[in-house]
Amino acid sequence: MALNTRFREIDSLRGLAVLLMVMVHAAATWNPSNTSQTSLLAYLVAGLGGLAAPLFVTIFGWGMYKSKSPRKSILTKAAVLLILQYVVNLCSPHLYEPYSPGILSLFAMLLIAKPAIMKSIESINNMLVFNGLVIGMFIINSSFIEFQGSSNWDSRIVVNNFLHLINLILFTGTYPVFPWITFCVVGAFLGRFVMEGGKTLPRNNTTISIIVVGISYCLVTLYLAIRNSEVWAHPSTGDYLNFFPANFGFMIAAITGVLILWLIVQELNILLFEQAGKVSLTVYVVHFIPLTYLSNLEDERNWTIMEASQAVVLFTTTWLIFAYFCNRYQWLTIEYLIGKLTAR
Repeated sequence: MALNTRFREIDSLRGLAVLLMVMVHAAATWNPSNTSQTSLLAYLVAGLGGLAAPLFVTIFGWGMYKSKSPRKSILTKAAVLLILQYVVNLCSPHLYEPYSPGILSLFAMLLIAKPAIMKSIESINNMLVFNGLVIGMFIINSSFIEFQGSSNWDSRIVVNNFLHLINLILFTGTYPVFPWITFCVVGAFLGRFVMEGGKTLPRNNTTISIIVVGISYCLVTLYLAIRNSEVWAHPSTGDYLNFFPANFGFMIAAITGVLILWLIVQELNILLFEQAGKVSLTVYVVHFIPLTYLSNLEDERNWTIMEASQAVVLFTTTWLIFAYFCNRYQWLTIEYLIGKLTAR
């Protein structure tokens, strides 16, 4: 999707999101058995890595609203994303089953649902109504958390039949449409705000209030977790913030974190990750190939936590450099291919 140069920070945010996803995948692959849940590495990955997908989906919603592509082009892109999800799964047999739905299939479903999402966004008259909508989505998510399945990884990636696949895509997969559509709706609403002449993220009392409430919620739950000797945040066993499945606490913390990162990049005009953002899909798909090939390095070399951390940082930084190379040779990127397939 073509972006006006006024909004280069959107590319930078998208680049930051994909690099954080690379980081969290590398950290999950090279995870020494003696790493504790309370180590600095664990909290760093849980904090920044946990914001990768929410930021990615929010920026996707922003771009989806800004895009004026015809319906045929949108459906073509959705089909390509589904194929790429299959490719990613084949390249990562240590993580996924061949037909496991993931974040790329989520993007495809959001594109298919674009007319309904855009219609709902257009019907929102002001920020107060929007806040009510988001809160309502949080409540619905909290009330029907049992429909998101268990926190067991295998149950979220193994496909038994076609109906089970649909259930994984909508509710119980790694990135199901519900509740992850919430982040897309937030991004699309911010995209509408830009269309009306504002910044990519309004720096007003409403935005600051949402951030303050979110931080307060996180601090209170962190205090309760420490007092009750519970796990505050964890990918699958968090008592307050849980990623698989995404619970109420995680949704609040993720929206808060996304807004904070967005404001920082926007107000400080941080464009370091811009090149990665322009080829984020290429980076996301391709990084699984060497990661899978090197997935046994940690076991073979018996890495310490420090060595694993250094490997994660080096691997993540490499993809920032790779992005600069890709932008010099755009014809090698997946973005270029999709552009050709969806050209009017």
